[in-house]
Amino acid sequence: MSSSSPPDVVVIGGGTAGCVVAGRLAERADRRVLLIEAGPDYGSRTSGRWPSDLLDASTLPTSHDWGYRGPAAGERALAFDRARVMGGCSTHNGCTQSWGWSGDYDRWAASGLVGWSATDLLPHFDAATERMRVNRFAESEVQPFHRAFVDACQAEGIPRAADLDSLDGGIGVDVSPVNIVDGVRWNASFAYIDPVRELGHLEIWHDTSALRIVIKSGRVTGVEIIKDSVMTVVSCDQVALCAGAYGTPEILMRSGIGRSEDLASLGVETQVELGGVGGNLHDHPAVTLEFDASSELVKQLDAFRVEHGWLPEEQALAKVSSASSHGPFDLHIYPWVEPRPDSTTGWAAIVPVSLLTPASRGRLRVGPDGGVVPNHAYLAAPSDRASMADGLATAQRLCAGDQLAPLLGTRLNPQQPDEGIDSWMTRTHSHYWHPAGTAAMGPAERGGVCDADGKVHGVVGLTLADASIFPEVPRSTPALPVVVVGERIVSSMK
Repeated sequence: MSSSSPPDVVVIGGGTAGCVVAGRLAERADRRVLLIEAGPDYGSRTSGRWPSDLLDASTLPTSHDWGYRGPAAGERALAFDRARVMGGCSTHNGCTQSWGWSGDYDRWAASGLVGWSATDLLPHFDAATERMRVNRFAESEVQPFHRAFVDACQAEGIPRAADLDSLDGGIGVDVSPVNIVDGVRWNASFAYIDPVRELGHLEIWHDTSALRIVIKSGRVTGVEIIKDSVMTVVSCDQVALCAGAYGTPEILMRSGIGRSEDLASLGVETQVELGGVGGNLHDHPAVTLEFDASSELVKQLDAFRVEHGWLPEEQALAKVSSASSHGPFDLHIYPWVEPRPDSTTGWAAIVPVSLLTPASRGRLRVGPDGGVVPNHAYLAAPSDRASMADGLATAQRLCAGDQLAPLLGTRLNPQQPDEGIDSWMTRTHSHYWHPAGTAAMGPAERGGVCDADGKVHGVVGLTLADASIFPEVPRSTPALPVVVVGERIVSSMK
């Protein structure tokens, strides 16, 4: 496609879902697709230009972060790592893949979101799993800390269950399926963009910021961008907005779509009043038990690295249930090890607990200065705190058991004297890096921003596809469900 030819579709955001949408559209010979990505595009997997930290699946990179920050439950500010690079967070994530529970998706379908039942989504999960090259570690590839964690879970009565890639799985522990190929993090750009780079139907403008969608008389007419420090408008009549749970509502607001008071504060004229834009913001809250790695664990990790040539920091994941779970499970426990300068042995062992079904809801705010502040209202609902405390008790038992205790040294983040669990959670909680819901599917009168096909209410030619459209974040690591969002939405784009 020549840069002088107007595109048939502009895709905003080359993140996880955006790569799916752009790639699938470019497979169609009748579409000219322009993909706008704010970060760099390093080309195909074989270009030789990808930074090593983005390829190395053994650890989490942070080199291409957007820099979002917002409030925790207490007075602290939390960092919300989001990747500004082709592939988005699939280029930064921990590579663990899980599908979630069928009951959540079926509930969406029962609410009127046609095409979102577990049965409807199963072909999309299968396609996503194939494209993302999801596979399993062999037992010999499981490093010592994760092998001990699996054993500890089984001793606690949590069964070994290889069902993280099933929509009907329940309580259990397993070594997670991963999007890792020969030690490389297989991101959505490799999976969906590389196969279409040479077809001539896709053009990529990287290091290019999308400011707003131009709307006239309720129809998309273009996208205002900054490219090479020059502001211009790309003419088009169809846009797929895939900028993520933070970026999508921001661009919608700048385009005049949202709550009138939010738009007025930005000095933006209201095009479409949709109060749900920026609302319903939530994430999986997390608390972590953090320990020095014992000298025994460090010795075992070193031996594993010598034998295998690398050391994956996270592998195992347990699904457990709190006392108030409204489904087979509502908590993840997902340990990892990491180099840690404040540890006496140079390594730390982390055992986090995350609530997968938070009731707390916050809102994303865009300031007049352009700053985006996500406030997830972590732990605002008392039920969230109660469920987290249940999970924490389970994690503490696992850490005290015969399998893990010899591998753990001094506790690095203990409760203070006379500090209760609730206060400790407020002071120390973090998150699972899974923001969602800020442009949710559903009727406008109930806070919905788009319909079941991602089409924004009141705007012809504007489709959303990313984690912002989840009515509620799935009880999973949502990397693969976000790929499924791209597959599901693009299948309905004409």
